[in-house]
Amino acid sequence: MEENIVIEENTVQAQEDLSKMDRNQKAKKRSKWNKIIAYIVLIVCSCIMILPLLILLCTSLKPYEELVENPTAIFPKQITFEAFATVFNENPYFVYLSNTVFITVVNVIACCFTSAFVAYGFVRFRVKGSGFIFGAFLSGMLIPGQVLTIPMFEVYKSLGWINTFFPFIVPCWFGGGIFNVFLQRQFIRGIPSSLFEAAEIDGCNEMEIFFRIVMRLVAPVMITIAIFTFMNSWNDLYGPLLYLEDPDLWTLAKGIYMIYKAEMGQMGSSGGSILPWNIISAANVFAIIPIIVLYFIAQRFFIEGISTTGLKE
Repeated sequence: MEENIVIEENTVQAQEDLSKMDRNQKAKKRSKWNKIIAYIVLIVCSCIMILPLLILLCTSLKPYEELVENPTAIFPKQITFEAFATVFNENPYFVYLSNTVFITVVNVIACCFTSAFVAYGFVRFRVKGSGFIFGAFLSGMLIPGQVLTIPMFEVYKSLGWINTFFPFIVPCWFGGGIFNVFLQRQFIRGIPSSLFEAAEIDGCNEMEIFFRIVMRLVAPVMITIAIFTFMNSWNDLYGPLLYLEDPDLWTLAKGIYMIYKAEMGQMGSSGGSILPWNIISAANVFAIIPIIVLYFIAQRFFIEGISTTGLKE
């Protein structure tokens, strides 16, 4: 009798083990198919995202005659670098590039440093009404930038800053932007307070705590802010159109826009039917390459800065 009970128990246990193995195998198959589907979707989305860049590059390598003959073809039948030579020989392209690099580098340094400095003040110095002050400060994100265009232009004009780099550089040294301060504040709030207390016990003042502790720990979010600032400064067209008149001060975005306008004017005077998109595309290729390179270099830090911002101990 006891042997029969043991046999039945072993049989039930074996059936349960088999059932569990079947469930595990099915779960593994589902997981495998889910990964395959996810990779397929990601590959398709990546191809869709890369397609405009591929078209831009291929168009820059086409001769104008091929554009006229078959403007919808993606890949060139004949590869030529005449468009790049035209861009560099007929336009002060490297002057535009140097102006853009100068403005971008200064803005990146200013935004990273001043936003961390302001955010540190909001985190460390809790006074009555500090929450309301930060809320009012943050509400500035709701104001469209176009609303402030005329007042800012009048202020810069009264200061004599029109046709200079000051409208692009100076504002970045006063807080570094509302969104940047918000990111820095959320990140600094996640730093354990024991670090600040230990530094105070060791005799560090607030400036020493900021430079020795905070500036080292906020590196991921600083890189995130640097990428955002780099993209905004590098691609800015609206500001240069408003404030820069001298061609020697034009940035890359305005320079490419003026190349486009010049090609449109030549097309109208010559009676052409198709814009020389190969020249315009060649000018844009060199403007896009630094952004792509920067993102691939700082991708890991960028994702880390976004994922850890907002976490609090």
